[in-house]
Amino acid sequence: MTDTNPKKAFDLIYESGKSIETDQFQFACRGNFNSSITDNILFLTEGNLLSLDSPKIAKKVYYLMVEGLQNITRHQDKTQEGGSYEGGLFIINRHKEAYSITNGNWVAGEIKEMLEDRLGTISNKEQAELKEYYFEILNNSGFSSKGGAGLGLVDMARKSSGKLSYQFVPINDGYFYYLNLCIAIDKETFDETLTESYLNQAIVVHNEMIDCNAQIIFKGLLNEDNVNHLSNQIDTAVSDDPNGDGLGIVMTELLRNVAKHAYNHSNDIGKPGVFLLQRVAGGYAMLSGNFILESARDHLDKIMHEINVLTAEDLNDYIKKNAEGDHTRGTGLMQLRKISGHSIAHEIFVHFTTPPFFILKIQLTK
Repeated sequence: MTDTNPKKAFDLIYESGKSIETDQFQFACRGNFNSSITDNILFLTEGNLLSLDSPKIAKKVYYLMVEGLQNITRHQDKTQEGGSYEGGLFIINRHKEAYSITNGNWVAGEIKEMLEDRLGTISNKEQAELKEYYFEILNNSGFSSKGGAGLGLVDMARKSSGKLSYQFVPINDGYFYYLNLCIAIDKETFDETLTESYLNQAIVVHNEMIDCNAQIIFKGLLNEDNVNHLSNQIDTAVSDDPNGDGLGIVMTELLRNVAKHAYNHSNDIGKPGVFLLQRVAGGYAMLSGNFILESARDHLDKIMHEINVLTAEDLNDYIKKNAEGDHTRGTGLMQLRKISGHSIAHEIFVHFTTPPFFILKIQLTK
């Protein structure tokens, strides 16, 4: 699948980025999961959890992530190779009120019926009843883990805030199964009715990722640790794809550009931004998005147009001068243009309630 409407990726990264001050962290990944990919997700997320919230909350979220990722790896579909719903889905989003964790994978009709029955039973129980139910299953071995609705699922329901939320969407002679769990930031004030809306938001993100063939979305502080973990995640995700060569270099240069130009009015270590990895015909594209100062808007727009009209000889000349100490503006962007071999697409979204949002797209194709 290729991106038939390139603007969809720009819209997706803008919609993710404009809420970065309230929804401070998001990571979404779709495709085939293995132990290396899940380990990278856990490493990436752990540091962000601890930087945003208490160790107690971080521990609860981490537990639900581990259980969910294990289920994805165990039950992801292997029969739709190359299809939009191949593999699994993982999305974590820190909303103002709670962490929302959504797992997903394709299931056959008979598995869907079994899951619906067991999820219905679990969802109808209060916390005290869930505890009794957990030990009843533990003592009687009444559930098998086959089908993803065993003892672990009951334990996840016990550890989560509010009821489990789930949906089965008809897909390709079966169903895509979404399961959402939450951990409240403040348990005393948390509104449990929000859980259904969190699930619906995650399904929208999944569909938007499919529409533009996005593989990974990250929203948060683009500091050194997050950049390193993102690089590892990408290297692992595309390790078997010859079109993935060079992605790490492009990503590093792209995120350096964010670190240079992003507008950050807080004292956080790192610049708030969004990163997206997209599969396109013949390779991949990477997009970054960040707020900029209003005063920098016209300047950046002008630089982008100037860089895109440069010939290969001009680029080499500018980069050489910079290496010799004759610094020129936009050198990092020139490096990206040279490495990719393509013009750099960009867009500046302007909204009256927020600073301008600057998006770059670097394409790396054969």
